Amino acid sequence: MRGMRIILLLVSVLLCFSLNSASAKRYMMSIHTTSPLHMHRQHLSKMKVSFLKVGQGDATLIIMPNGQTMLIDGGPYEAGEVIIQKLIEKGINHLDVIVSTHPDMDHIGGLIPIVEQMPVSLILDSGKTYSSLTYHTYRNNIKKRGIPFVSVKEGQYIPLDPHVSIQVLNNGKSKDENNESSIVLKVRYGKADFLLMGDADVRTEHEILKQFDVHADVLKVGHHGSYTSTSETFIKKVEPQFAILSYGSSNPYGHPHQSVVKRLKRHGIMVYRTNKRTVEIETDGEHVMLESSGLMPLLK
Repeated sequence: MRGMRIILLLVSVLLCFSLNSASAKRYMMSIHTTSPLHMHRQHLSKMKVSFLKVGQGDATLIIMPNGQTMLIDGGPYEAGEVIIQKLIEKGINHLDVIVSTHPDMDHIGGLIPIVEQMPVSLILDSGKTYSSLTYHTYRNNIKKRGIPFVSVKEGQYIPLDPHVSIQVLNNGKSKDENNESSIVLKVRYGKADFLLMGDADVRTEHEILKQFDVHADVLKVGHHGSYTSTSETFIKKVEPQFAILSYGSSNPYGHPHQSVVKRLKRHGIMVYRTNKRTVEIETDGEHVMLESSGLMPLLK
C-alpha cells in the first residue's frame, strides 16, 4: 500500500542527528510541521517495540533500527525498578527520549526512579500540568538532573532515526482532563505502523480522525481497554492486525472492559495483554514478529 517509501519529516541539520542534552531543546523547537521528504528505505536493522508488564499502568520501550531508544511512560512508581532492570537486561544504560503521555500516576510514577537512576537526554511532555504529589516529584527530579523538558505540539515529528517516522497526533494543549491530554503517537517504519494511544478517550479519537491517517498494524489500545475508548468507528479506521492491552490483573477499574475486547475480536484483531508478560514485537519494515509467534506479513 505504501510500498518501500517512507514519509519522514526532517530538517537538514537532523540528517546527521545525534541527541544530547545541550542541543535537545533547540532542535525540538525547530521541527514542528515542515514539508516531508521522500526517502528510499534501504535494508536496515529491526525496530523493537516492547509493551512492558508494569501492573496497572502503561510503559512502552522502542529501540530504533539505529539503536536510539524511546521510553513512553513508566507505569506506577513501583514499576520503575522493574523497567530499569529490563533496560539493563537489554543492554540499555541511557535513554535518548522519554515521552510522558499525561500526568496520571500510573503513567509517570515509574519515571521518577528512572529519571533518578538513568541518564536521559530529553523528556517530551503533553503540556498538561497537574497538582498531584507524584507529578511535582517527577518534575522536581527532572529539574535537579538538568534534563531538557519540552512540550510537544500536535502534528510535530520526533526525530530519532532517519528511517522511522514518529508523529504526535494529540497533545495536552487546552485540554481539561488528563486522559484527553494524552500524547498519541504514530510510529512508522517501512510498511509497519504502530498507533500508541496513551489514555486517549473517544472524544480524542474523534478529533484525531478528522486530522490524521490512523491506519496501523499494531494498536496500543487507549486507556487500558476502558469503555471510554476504542470506539467502533475508530477501530474501523485503524484496521489493526494486532491490539495490545496494558493493564494489571485484578485491577479495581475493571480494565479491560469486555465490550472493548469483544469489539476488537469481532473485527478479527489478535489481542495481546501485558497483565502476565511483556509483549515483544520486532519489525524489519516488511513483517512484524511477535515473541512466541511466527513471522507475520503485513496485510497491505
